[in-house]
Parts: sequence; C-alpha cells; structure tokens
Amino acid sequence: MNQHSNPNPINRVTLFDLVSYLENVGWRRRSIRNDRVSLFELIDNQADGLELQLPSNDKFLDTPRRIQDAIHAVSQIEDRSIDELVIDILGYNTDSLSFRLQVAKDVETLPIASASTHVKSIKNLLLFGSCSELVPRAHFEQPLAGALSIIQNFNFCHTFRGSFGFEIVSTISKREKTLDLFTPPVNRRVVERITRGLMLLNKATNEGDPNILIKAYEGALNARMCEALAEIGLDGGVKFDIDIGWARTLAPPDDLKSFQSTRIGSKEVEVLKFVSEQLKIVPPHPDKLDGLVVNLHCALDPTKGNAHRTVALKVMHHIHGSLEVKIALGPNHYLLAIDAHARGRTVSVTGQLQRKGSVWSLESITEFEVL
Repeated sequence: MNQHSNPNPINRVTLFDLVSYLENVGWRRRSIRNDRVSLFELIDNQADGLELQLPSNDKFLDTPRRIQDAIHAVSQIEDRSIDELVIDILGYNTDSLSFRLQVAKDVETLPIASASTHVKSIKNLLLFGSCSELVPRAHFEQPLAGALSIIQNFNFCHTFRGSFGFEIVSTISKREKTLDLFTPPVNRRVVERITRGLMLLNKATNEGDPNILIKAYEGALNARMCEALAEIGLDGGVKFDIDIGWARTLAPPDDLKSFQSTRIGSKEVEVLKFVSEQLKIVPPHPDKLDGLVVNLHCALDPTKGNAHRTVALKVMHHIHGSLEVKIALGPNHYLLAIDAHARGRTVSVTGQLQRKGSVWSLESITEFEVL
C-alpha cells in the first residue's frame, strides 16, 4: 500500500493507538501514584532519562492536545516527520482498504451521481461481506440485521491528495486487551474475506475460470459483494486500484500475506458479473411458502383456459429472508388469490422454489389454500 501519498491527520490518533505504538518501540510504562497520568520512559542506553507524560484515559478534555504534544516530541526523538510517524502509529492497530480511481490527470471533479455510487458500493462491499461472516451464503436478498452493527467498526477517511480515492479504516481493538490470535475480530475477518476474494478474482481472470471464485463463496465473495466491486468502478467505466494495509498488532493469515495492490478493470468486472449471476441461482427444490398476495396480473379473462395468470407473493423465508415470489396459477386458484388479496388474507402454496438471476418463482404448484 502506497501510504506516503495519503493524508495523515494527527487527530485520528487515539490514546490507545499512541500507547500501543510506544510499548512496541521501546517505551516502558512506569508506576506512579497519580491516577490521572501515565508516565513512559524510553528504554535506550543512548536516550537515558527521556520520559513522556500522557493522560491516563481519553475522558479528559485536554487528552487530544496531550496526544499531539506527545507525537511532536516522539517525532523529534525519532528524527522523522509528523506525517511519517502518524502513519506508523495508526498502522499498529488499524486495517485499511484504499480504493484509488484511475481517472485522467486533467480531471478535477467527479459527477455527484458517480461519487455517490462509489461510496454506496464500497459500503455494500463491507455490508454484505459482514453478512457472510454471520451466515456464509452465496447470495443475500437483503442485508442481515447483525451486519449493520459490524460495519460500525469501519470508517471513511480523507480522500487521497492529488487523486480521487477513498480510504476505509477499521480498528482491530479499541481497548487495552489481549487479541485472540485464533479468532480475529469480525471486522478483521471481513477485510480478510475481501482480500481473499480479490486474490481469487485475479486468478479467475488470468486463468479464464470463474469457477475458482464461484466455489469459494463461503470464504470469499458472495453475489452481492461481486456486484458491489463491479459498481465501485461504475460497471467497468472507471478502473480502480485496491490496496490493503494490515494492522501490525495482528498478522493476516498465511494465504493472504502475498496480496498485492489489485486493479479492477473491464475484464475483472465481466468475471464479477458472471460470478454474481451464478451465485444467485437456486436450483428447483420442494418448498412451502406462506405469504401475502402483493400483485396480480392477467391480460385476459382469468376464467379462460388460455389466459396467463401470475401472482406475486411476499414471503419471509426461513433461509433467504424477505422474498417476492412469482407464481403462475390456474383459474380457480387465481380467483382465490384475488379474494385473499382483497381481504388481506395469508395464502399457503407448495411447489418447486427456484431463483434465476434476480427472479424467484414457485413452479409445479401442488397445493394452494387461503389461510
């Protein structure tokens, strides 16, 4: 990740970030009686006697100012710039994903519609990645409720200087506690899932084999994540690069350590769209649905044998969540559906449930009743 081109706002550094950094580069906390202050001394023979005083917690009004003063002091001690030091401090406890749009050098603005698409798509990538950490499905009709709380661990940062891009950061631990190296926090697992998906996407594109990505949905990209990645680049209209920065306090899994910056262009988008459609397919299987009739359509007299009668049923499926299912009915069942719709009654239908693309349908109806 080319971090030197990114802005390094000093006010992003928390007290925990700074303490984590100090303890990892040779500063030792000293025991003192004042519970409002933490005192650190540098364990270095050449810097004997150097001490740094910090607030004991981040609830004091002057904590942000004290953090900045400490960063300036450490910058002088280490003889390097504030920007470079802040990058290192934030990197100890924060994962990052950077999306850099490849636009012409003379382009100085982005259309507002395009910018909102970039942001929404990045959010969806994280949101549906979080869904797969809760339940490893191939596709989600709607985001799971629990995923909304997971993405609260991610934050947008400043865009890059001199180019169009977005940086997302995720703090691995917000409190002074030992990380579980065997079960990383869920927000780290979302970043791992995205990274694994990008590596497999690159392999699938180079080898011309989308099945590489399709078969790996449980640990990589689901259908909605594929869609989100394609939409970040406006479905191939804009190439973009993705970089991953790992928090140094928690190493990534071995299979992800070789990840390098990935560019998403038209070839990758073509693969992503194909994979997304394949992951959405649900082969026909027996199912019983209970729901409300929300739409009916018949261009001819519904009692005539050659009329095409369709009903849309809104159901809450125990696996797939909220669905709108298309059903073709005979004359008698269609008239029952009209009556159920008029009276707001629930209907129960048994048949073969399937999905092709974004359309759910129930075929080969064997039972239909108004409850």
